[in-house]
Amino acid sequence: MRATIQFSQPDKKFDILQKLFSFVKGFKNLRQHILEQGILLERLNSGEIENVQRALAGINYLEARVIDNSVRIFVTDGELRALFDLMMPVSRKQNDFSRILWERGFTIEELSQDQAENLRNQFSAIATVTIDPDVPRTRIYTVSGQIFQEDGVPLCASGFTVCAFDALSVNTFVRCGAIGAVQDDGFYRIDYAWRSNGRKGPNLLVRVFDPEGGIVAEARKNRAAIQEFLDITVKTLCIVRGTIRQVDGFQLPHLLVRAFDRDMRSETLLGQAITDAEGSYQITYSTNKLRMKDKADLIVRVFEPSDSEGKETGDEIGFSEIIFNAPLQQAVDLEIKSGKFRGSSEYERYITALKLLIEGEPVHQLTDKDLSFLGGKTGIPLEHLNYLRLDDQWCFHYSMEPAVVYSLLRQGLPADLHHLSTEKPTRLQEALQASLAHNIAPAALADKVDQAIKPLLSLADSMVFELERRAK
Repeated sequence: MRATIQFSQPDKKFDILQKLFSFVKGFKNLRQHILEQGILLERLNSGEIENVQRALAGINYLEARVIDNSVRIFVTDGELRALFDLMMPVSRKQNDFSRILWERGFTIEELSQDQAENLRNQFSAIATVTIDPDVPRTRIYTVSGQIFQEDGVPLCASGFTVCAFDALSVNTFVRCGAIGAVQDDGFYRIDYAWRSNGRKGPNLLVRVFDPEGGIVAEARKNRAAIQEFLDITVKTLCIVRGTIRQVDGFQLPHLLVRAFDRDMRSETLLGQAITDAEGSYQITYSTNKLRMKDKADLIVRVFEPSDSEGKETGDEIGFSEIIFNAPLQQAVDLEIKSGKFRGSSEYERYITALKLLIEGEPVHQLTDKDLSFLGGKTGIPLEHLNYLRLDDQWCFHYSMEPAVVYSLLRQGLPADLHHLSTEKPTRLQEALQASLAHNIAPAALADKVDQAIKPLLSLADSMVFELERRAK
């Protein structure tokens, strides 16, 4: 219930304040209730709200919160005397807050029926107390906690999210707040706004989602308080993660990694993932996929991406040993011994991304404005885009092998064609080999490094090139 208190004889402020202070002090739990809920000044226009805020500005122990055409006043230092002091009828303390309070009264909300009736009886000598049902108001609620796996270890995995709901019925859920990310140590937090419709609190449901969006765990709390702590246990979830790299330490992106449960003569696919730019992967799977056992006999296999339509995967290029009775969280790092595959090179990925946007326009004809736009659209660094343009220009004019000039420039060689062509052959070979080693240059150049740089070396002795250079 809400009780609106209107002082009956506002000209006798000293007497009223003395009685009011005495009543509040002797009224069981009223002081604490006011400290928690504050008092409400209602039906204010915008000018009055500004005046109240101005009157309370700089007073550290009072806080004003504006809600529509009302202002809720909180005492932050735990002493109601500070609030009464601001109401004192002393000329130097007159302000819009005290004026509005004396003229219109104030409201205390969320009282029980007995509390409201008792308040009206106690205050009858100094005020008129009007009792009405509470008006639902929006509050900011918080739910937080930590997510654990079945063995009690915090969920330390990327890509997991949490979402809170108000369960209105068995099949009706209203989402509360935004989707929250699960931190590396398993902690989560969701802030959400909730307005009562007569209930004491939301019937809180928190669900945990894996990176694919599947529900892996949930927790409930009926009549949730304004701040709840809910730890959640994921009972059937297993995680395998690791990094795929070559023996020289080069991390391999864009590879397909699959986890299997191995039996004597067969394997059951548990899940799969694509390695990121750092060669890392993470696969989650449910123990429900395991056949007649609680733990997987785990084997991890690595595949090239499919390079043909209708083919699900490329060739297998590596696999782990069998990990019998794998724990809920298992790290599996693999080194790929074959040097034939590193996924698409940087040059090839860039060209593929550009072709989708330039609509047949030759790369060598792209303007600086074009490059600026393409950089924003694709995320390719502007410097790299300029190298791609130079590569295509010099291929167009001097019949060079595509990607050669780009690969050399990416190793810091000069972007001036004359200076580049006069570099020592060994320096050009080393630079091209370095770009191959770091998957910048296409793998097709690996078997023809000497042949690829010959057109560039011949330019230094070319009379046409020398005439063009002098004309500049």
